[in-house]
Amino acid sequence: MKKFMCVLLFITLFAFQSASESEAKGSWQEVYKKTARAFVEKHIFPDGERIDEDEIMSGNFAENEIALCDVNNDGKPELLIAFQSGSMASKLEYVCGFNEKTGKLTIEYTGFPAIEFFDNGCLKELASHNQGLAGEFWPYSFAKYNPKTGKYEHAASVDAWSKEDFPTNPFENDKPFPDEIDKTGDGFVYFIDDENIDKFVNNPVDTPSYKEWEKSYIGNAKVIKPDFLPANKKGLNALNKAISQQ
Repeated sequence: MKKFMCVLLFITLFAFQSASESEAKGSWQEVYKKTARAFVEKHIFPDGERIDEDEIMSGNFAENEIALCDVNNDGKPELLIAFQSGSMASKLEYVCGFNEKTGKLTIEYTGFPAIEFFDNGCLKELASHNQGLAGEFWPYSFAKYNPKTGKYEHAASVDAWSKEDFPTNPFENDKPFPDEIDKTGDGFVYFIDDENIDKFVNNPVDTPSYKEWEKSYIGNAKVIKPDFLPANKKGLNALNKAISQQ
């Protein structure tokens, strides 16, 4: 009976420990440290999901990264967790915040780990694949930080058609490149998906129109560059030191 009770107690404590790592409570410093440690040492994502060891393709977990940086420019640092050592489909970057009312970690954004942050609260995320007509242009999307929800919200995306790479569209019965839209003659037209601008719906645009649209999100904003650290003991110690100094 005593042996059974010991086993039951061990299981209960293990379950409690696992839950506390994914739903850690306390100060933001404590929560960030626990979350980063769970990722580095136990390969657990900030949302509590455990990484499948088969997805660690390189066998070197230190290729993944962690960082502390105020990426949305709200005066409070975010914890960044970037998983890059898996297959293309499994690569993820978490932007984590902290809810002072609940004392819990929040997930502000999750996306492919090719993200550029701007000091106006926007982020630009490159697509994981480029299998369309874009050629050297890489599709991407914009998201904007909403201080009311404490999360980044998808705002728009853009793809392109390169005439040099695709004189015709093989996905639409070899439809010819729309020279009449490419008024600058640079061989590119762009497909913008922006629910706030109706004129872009199903209407490709030329380079000047694309640049004008892009500027509406970025403007004169400056790029914020987090100081990423390797996801190993050395990197974790450096991150904990940075957190403690805040």
